[in-house]
Amino acid sequence: AFDAAICIAVMHHLSTRARRIRCLQELARIVKVGGLINIQAWAIQQEEGSKRKFAATDVFVPFNAQPKYLDKIDGHQGGSDGDNEAQNARKGVAQIYSEAYEGAEYDERKGLVVFQRYCHLYREGELEELAAAIDNIEVVTSGFESGNFFIIVKVIS
Repeated sequence: AFDAAICIAVMHHLSTRARRIRCLQELARIVKVGGLINIQAWAIQQEEGSKRKFAATDVFVPFNAQPKYLDKIDGHQGGSDGDNEAQNARKGVAQIYSEAYEGAEYDERKGLVVFQRYCHLYREGELEELAAAIDNIEVVTSGFESGNFFIIVKVIS
């Protein structure tokens, strides 16, 4: 139904080839024949001087979350006894949140909750390989920009 779609910073969070292909199929389903889809995902190759350095194509990277964007919690752990309430009163909001979420850590220096998020880092040509697996799209152009690989595909049927 759409003339075009963009898929930026999504594909690198999909953990399997099957999920990546399914994402492309869904994009092709919702875009009209003749429409374009712009897909961008993190590259394993990074530009000179980039603070991002990756040792493998499948990694976990820190995500720094501000507490105001997280689901509300009641401010204490494990019930409402007085000891927990007094202990939490001495803690910052970010520290309380980090204890409420499994796998989260508290960055005291930044005052943030830090989660580890999955990222698949693309090799050169990998997005094109995925697009080739979808019958009703064709690659119009592709390239590398600002630490990301991109492809623009056209829906052909």
